Amino acid sequence: MSGEGILGQGGMVAGLRVLGVCAALACAGFAAPAVAQDAARVSTDTVNALLWMQTSAEYKAACLGAYAAARAALDRALDDPEMSAALEQEAHPRGKPPAVILDLDETVFDNSPYFAWLLKSGQEYSAQSFGDWVEERGAEAVPGALDYIRHAQSRGVAVFFVSNRSVKLEEATRDALKAYGVALDAHGEDSVLLKRERRDWGMLKGSRRAFIAERYRIVQIVGDTLGDFIDDFGVTVPQRTQEALSQTSYWGTKWVMLPNPVYGSWENAAYEYNIKLDEDGRHAEKLRALSPWK
Repeated sequence: MSGEGILGQGGMVAGLRVLGVCAALACAGFAAPAVAQDAARVSTDTVNALLWMQTSAEYKAACLGAYAAARAALDRALDDPEMSAALEQEAHPRGKPPAVILDLDETVFDNSPYFAWLLKSGQEYSAQSFGDWVEERGAEAVPGALDYIRHAQSRGVAVFFVSNRSVKLEEATRDALKAYGVALDAHGEDSVLLKRERRDWGMLKGSRRAFIAERYRIVQIVGDTLGDFIDDFGVTVPQRTQEALSQTSYWGTKWVMLPNPVYGSWENAAYEYNIKLDEDGRHAEKLRALSPWK
């Protein structure tokens, strides 16, 4: 996901605004009840999410397990010349070379140090600061990601990266992937497909999946938000759930989801994408979206 990248995904606008504004107020030492309440929200929501990603064995185990399952399912998919993981694929893709699609942020790249910096320094998310982070080319890989990519490429599978990072960050993104040892453009064409790289490649990724499906049989998709698999921006919580449950045969085989508790379109859906809500309003809508015991 991305800023002119992550933000374009539609999933972390509000989350990072809460993170930056509330952390800044907390660091400034204000003692008003509303500020203390906002700081508590950051503590229980964002801090715990980042702490889980950065320190827990459970996060690493979840990622390793997801990618191990993906490798096994990929091997099975290669034996079925009619199988495709893309809803944009035509009915009979037999004869096309196989390909997989991966998202980048929180699927291949671990950006949690950037988010932790926002929180601890009291900064608010910006495309500029995220771009600065990307330009450093220092993000570590999500556990299991590189083994999966190497396995796919060793089987002759084309690996495409479909991300809503700004096209301005393509060189830095490519450099970071190459530093991991990832072979790019091995089949003679661009394998890093970013938002606005072409006129019809907007925030929704379906046009890029369709672009790949014209020449390849897409055998697997790996991501960390529903929009990596279907175009879901603006879809309500019940609709998102219905979409996920309607594709039960895809999950864990054709589609592999990585955990990301820090941001995603799930958060915006919880308050129905109402950008006019202030922090208190968003928090109230998130509480309303919960299903309590009694």
